[in-house]
Amino acid sequence: MGVLLVLIGIVATPFASLELFPIPGYMTAFGSSMLVINVLLAALLFSRGVTERNSHIIRLGAAYCFVAVIFVPLTASFPGGLIQGSIIGSTTTPVWLWSYWHAGFGLAIVRYAFGLRHPHSRVNSVGTTVLVVVALVVLLTLTATIWLPYMPNVFADKATFFTGHDLIIPYGIMAIDLLALYLISSLQTRSPEQLWLTVAMIAAVIDVWLTTKGVHRFALGWYAAKVGSLFTSLAVLLSLFHGITSLYRSVSERANRDGLTGLYNRRHLDEAVDTEWRRARRDGRPVSFLMVDVDEFKLFNDTYGHLAGDDCLRRIGAVLSTCIHRPADLVARYGGEEFCVVLPTTQLRGAIEIADAIGKAVRHEKIVHGGSKKGIVTVSIGVATRYPDTTSSSDELIHDADKALYKAKRNGRDRIEVMQPEMNLVA
Repeated sequence: MGVLLVLIGIVATPFASLELFPIPGYMTAFGSSMLVINVLLAALLFSRGVTERNSHIIRLGAAYCFVAVIFVPLTASFPGGLIQGSIIGSTTTPVWLWSYWHAGFGLAIVRYAFGLRHPHSRVNSVGTTVLVVVALVVLLTLTATIWLPYMPNVFADKATFFTGHDLIIPYGIMAIDLLALYLISSLQTRSPEQLWLTVAMIAAVIDVWLTTKGVHRFALGWYAAKVGSLFTSLAVLLSLFHGITSLYRSVSERANRDGLTGLYNRRHLDEAVDTEWRRARRDGRPVSFLMVDVDEFKLFNDTYGHLAGDDCLRRIGAVLSTCIHRPADLVARYGGEEFCVVLPTTQLRGAIEIADAIGKAVRHEKIVHGGSKKGIVTVSIGVATRYPDTTSSSDELIHDADKALYKAKRNGRDRIEVMQPEMNLVA
């Protein structure tokens, strides 16, 4: 992405001074977009910084907070930004605020990058940080409005941004941005947002370069630079949203998993059974359900201890996972030493075959169980299959499997039993 931005900058440079028509409302739309994007960025970064007690993230949030705040006077001072003329300042006010914006953001990123080399920095208060940023912007706005007569005249012909010796300002800003880019890209360990920040700083350098080469407002370079400014903030914002989405998925996945075995938990099982039941009823297909119980597990725990018992359950869970092969099939821990297998679109014969494979695989593990007559850990399995209709529910399927399991345990364990309701028999 960074290489692409550089190529775009190189291609656009010879045409940067090409004068284009002013687009009505462009600056209003651009300023509003920058304000909203950077407020969101700052809020997300501040929130994360406070949650993680990370002063570096708060500093990064301060950089985007600075951009958001300074865009208020910048848009207000730009001719045609909000009204026909400008609300504050004079013709040169926007160019000074533009310079403050880019120089301030670059310096804030430099501060952030230097801070990453001191991992034990004190955590700053967000409230204090915001107040400092607002006070700084107010001071800078005063220098570009009330105190403007004391500032260098960098906009003498009312059309050119910088001329002659005044070019030291944009080139100085580019030097700051290049320093920030070097510091960010040379970090040994980089988070995803730091990688995107590297791309953003490349966009910032190209932004200043094209603005300088554009010479006039509403030139091609000026328009291209504004797109680069949006990308500078939008790239990091999208990175943060991607991180939040990934975190949400991770948390959601963990919430559906059993902490001991890593299988799906009872909560997810209930949702999955209900979903598959409704789908099977709609499609006129069967649903099979296996209830699997570790034989004499209490005696195993009493003999070998709870740590060995936990390891036994993990191994059983792993065995069950290897016995199902279709994406729609699901293995879950029901509770204690009981496991469940959901088999959508599976008739009774197929369910019995899978149950038989599970029993053989568990015996093949040869987990020693001195308290069992078999000498190894075995499982009892209850099998049930139903064709859902409008008068039945998924609870009945689970109840059938549970009754079949009880029958298997009563008849000697290490066996498979099948529950066949009179009105719902599946051959």
